[in-house]
Amino acid sequence: MWHSYHYSYLPFGLGWGIILLLVVPYFIPTIIAFSRGKSSAAGVFILNFFLGWTLIGWVGALIWALSADNRTQTVIVNNPPPPPPPPHSQGYTNVTVRRPSTPPPTQQDKIDQLRQLKQLKDEGVLTEEEFNRQKAAILG
Repeated sequence: MWHSYHYSYLPFGLGWGIILLLVVPYFIPTIIAFSRGKSSAAGVFILNFFLGWTLIGWVGALIWALSADNRTQTVIVNNPPPPPPPPHSQGYTNVTVRRPSTPPPTQQDKIDQLRQLKQLKDEGVLTEEEFNRQKAAILG
């Protein structure tokens, strides 16, 4: 006489094993979305849950889960304010900002730049019009 307790050595029983084998592939898009940390993972789950039984719904949820997340990244630049003026002054007056001066290009620099422009034109990177405009700027 065979009783059902003979099959009790299976961890969850045969029925639970079959259900698990069917449910996990069904929710692969949801698993992928949550593992990738998508901001729309809840939406992927809803689509997968309600329309995953259709091939289009399941594929749509999978594509959504694998698509790039368009999160905007906010960059905060923290520049400290300039130091206060010395106590005996009346603030910043007659401030002159000096930029380091660059020496004018030498004749050899211009020749090198023209050679690079010609090479870019020969490679098809620059059009004839762009080449002539850049050449005039160098020789100007």
